[in-house]
Amino acid sequence: MVIEFNEKMVTVREAAIACGRNAETIRRWIWSGKLQAEKMGNQLYIKQSDLNLACGKNPEPKPEEDWVDRARVLREKMIARGVKPIDSGEFVRQMREERMNELG
Repeated sequence: MVIEFNEKMVTVREAAIACGRNAETIRRWIWSGKLQAEKMGNQLYIKQSDLNLACGKNPEPKPEEDWVDRARVLREKMIARGVKPIDSGEFVRQMREERMNELG
């Protein structure tokens, strides 16, 4: 018997690592019906897309460049509205200086 998968399947252990959860939590999700799984022999297999939905992960992550572009556009909009950009390095220095003054 040949089984063909159109999608990547992961074991309970792999699913737990991918979700940052315990393997028992993944098994509970399967038993409760929150997560679909197929049993082959002694092993449970989970479709990657089902796992992504159960873990709250976006199945198609956006590239980092998209995030950087959005941040750049937001910064430009804030400057256009008259908001002064924050220099994070200077902000951290000020906070440290204030904290050191409080400590004496």
